[in-house]
Amino acid sequence: MNEILSIQNLSKNFGKIKAVDDLSFTVEKGTVYGILGPNGSGKTTTLSVITGVLHPASGSYRWFGNKPGKWER
Repeated sequence: MNEILSIQNLSKNFGKIKAVDDLSFTVEKGTVYGILGPNGSGKTTTLSVITGVLHPASGSYRWFGNKPGKWER
């Protein structure tokens, strides 16, 4: 499997504020990405969602092809 992280249509709201709106991307094995943007653009919120600190309002993400909480050895 070459896919490390897959994010599909991820959104996170805080009340009426959309912190992350319909974010999608894939990180392949052997690649390096940076998350850049101005203050308030959703960088920390995105990382908090994909590490399990926050729950997404909608969308999904997978680490190594597994949904959160569905890890296989």
